[in-house]
Amino acid sequence: SSGINAEWPLRGELMKSMSLSCLSELQRKAAKLYETNLNEYVTVKLGNPIEKISAFFLGVKQSLSSAVRPEEVGFQINYSRSVLKSIIKQYPLKDVRRSIENYLNKIEKHLCDEEDMYERVGSTYCHSILSQVTEYQGLMKSCYPDSGVQFEFREEDIRRLFDVRISQKKGSSV
Repeated sequence: SSGINAEWPLRGELMKSMSLSCLSELQRKAAKLYETNLNEYVTVKLGNPIEKISAFFLGVKQSLSSAVRPEEVGFQINYSRSVLKSIIKQYPLKDVRRSIENYLNKIEKHLCDEEDMYERVGSTYCHSILSQVTEYQGLMKSCYPDSGVQFEFREEDIRRLFDVRISQKKGSSV
């Protein structure tokens, strides 16, 4: 029986070196399921710190998809430049920062001491917000040119907030 135990480390190395197509397919499926669930957690469970801005631009995108030209969007009552300005005024940098901090606290609470997961979820959440901001800035350029309307916060502000928070988390777990 001692001969069998002595062989196990060798069998483990052999298994690692073998390329098993059935396992690689399972691994791909698991990775895809992980990404799907991570994105769902970020978008559904955590919420959106710029929710009204997102709702506004969802309407703008729907208008554009229904054959309204970008330069005509601002003439629709619900998507006028003045409505856009009033919504953007509701999201000064300090409020966006506080809202993101609350969401990061929520992530920390959900994940407890899982530092790697906290960083991964935080990074995915940051990317999600930055993607929205980039998309909305593009829509503002095409639908509201020369309006001078812009967010009070910049992408760098959001990125810096996440970077600082993640580095704090790393520092506190050491």
